[in-house]
Parts: sequence; C-alpha cells; structure tokens
Amino acid sequence: MKSTGKIIYEVRMKKGISQEELAAMAKVNLRTIQRIENDLNEPRGTTINLICNVLQIDQHELKPQVEENDFGHLVQKSINVIFTILLNVTIAAIIVYLTVYDNANIYSRIGAFILCVLFPYFIVLLTRSSTSLMRLVKFGTGFIFVIIFLLFQVKMSTAVLSGAILSSLIGLSILFYGNLIQLKK
Repeated sequence: MKSTGKIIYEVRMKKGISQEELAAMAKVNLRTIQRIENDLNEPRGTTINLICNVLQIDQHELKPQVEENDFGHLVQKSINVIFTILLNVTIAAIIVYLTVYDNANIYSRIGAFILCVLFPYFIVLLTRSSTSLMRLVKFGTGFIFVIIFLLFQVKMSTAVLSGAILSSLIGLSILFYGNLIQLKK
C-alpha cells in the first residue's frame, strides 16, 4: 500500500526537488518532511496543504493507494472481515441465549438489554468517522440476525416478550444515530 509519505517522496523525486528545497518552499521544518516521507508522522491539514501547493498536486492524490501486489493488505482485509463476522455472530448468539432460552430470567434479559446499549455505544465511540450506514452494515448485522431468527424460529409472543427484538432495535438505532450523541470532551 502506498502511504502518504511514499506518494510525497515519489512526487518530490519526479520533480527533482530535495527534501531541503521542499521544506524551504513549503515553509515547513526539514525534520517534518523527513518524518512524513519515512511514515513516522501523518501530515496535518496545514502541513499537507503547504506541501501540496509546492508539489502542485491535489490533496486527494495523497490518500493511501493500494498497490497491485500488496498481499499484506489483502490478508489484513480478510482478517478484518472474519473478525467482523465472528463479532456479529457472537453478539447475536449471546442476545438469543440471554433472552429466549428456557433458563433466561429477568436478570439475563436486563443483561442482554445493557449489552445492546453499551456495545453499540462503544462502537460509535470508536468509529466516529464512519458513516451511519457503514457502521450499521458492519456492526449491526448481528442485531439483524437476532430479529430475523426470532421472527422465523420462535413463537411471536416469545420473541416479543423476551425483549430481544426491542433490545436489538435499540442497538441498531444507537449504531445508526450514534453520531448525534453529544459527548463531552
């Protein structure tokens, strides 16, 4: 995967500009240019604008690009997909177990409800930059599985009275509308 630093390095070399010249023209510290090109720092807004102006490139060209032969990137993506699937299946299984099965009592149902509130809340905290729809698709699939499973595999009265459907709908709502939650900084 081509990093921002690698792209800046390649453009700078094509234009025949040294790191010292780039630093002087962009009015940025030489050490900053070195750190960016060595992928030790990710440039911030002002710095990236100054460098892009000097190199005469669009800021969007600096987004990391996937190289064709980047096997590590494919492995990382595969691991992320497998983890997300396992996470959703686990959440769905826990909710169903805590609410529907014979040994489910009021305390286990309250635990499932708390899980359906806290899990999405922490996901929202960790994925603030994601869109609501992407977050819903990635992390809400387990809740959707619970609803579908209960509607087709369990009596309707059991599905509704167990609280699993309501808890899952609340979890989905938090995932989707989570960006509207105001957090103190």
